[in-house]
Amino acid sequence: MKAYILSIVGVILLTAVITIIAPHGKMEKFLKGTAKLVVLSALIAPIAGFLTEKAPSLSAAEIGTDTAYLEYCAECYADADERAIKKFLEEEYSVAAEVVVTRNADATFSYEKITVRMENEGISGQDGNINISEEIKSVLEARYGCNTEVI
Repeated sequence: MKAYILSIVGVILLTAVITIIAPHGKMEKFLKGTAKLVVLSALIAPIAGFLTEKAPSLSAAEIGTDTAYLEYCAECYADADERAIKKFLEEEYSVAAEVVVTRNADATFSYEKITVRMENEGISGQDGNINISEEIKSVLEARYGCNTEVI
């Protein structure tokens, strides 16, 4: 229906421009008559289409999900989260880490999992590493609300 209305508007505007530009006299009358016929034919074109078909049918359009776009958006959000978590770990805990964030590729882009692989804990000794790992895990789980693994 939208295409039909746009085509009628387009034909009317085109004929209006032609009649404005056309020279006066007999040519003007001819062009105006021709423009009226073109507009009339554009108006009745759907009726001719209905008569030639068996019966007009209006089918519901199926709306699909663009999964590739959703996956792309989830990756973009995950990349931004990875940079933010790296910065947070460096500022708060003086820890250099490799961070992998996985988000769901749906309309919510919710967090699926966060994996933190610590490269430089900044603390010497085994006990300090365990405590900082557990603290980072609990902070990230509370902040992002998903399963977090700290290695």
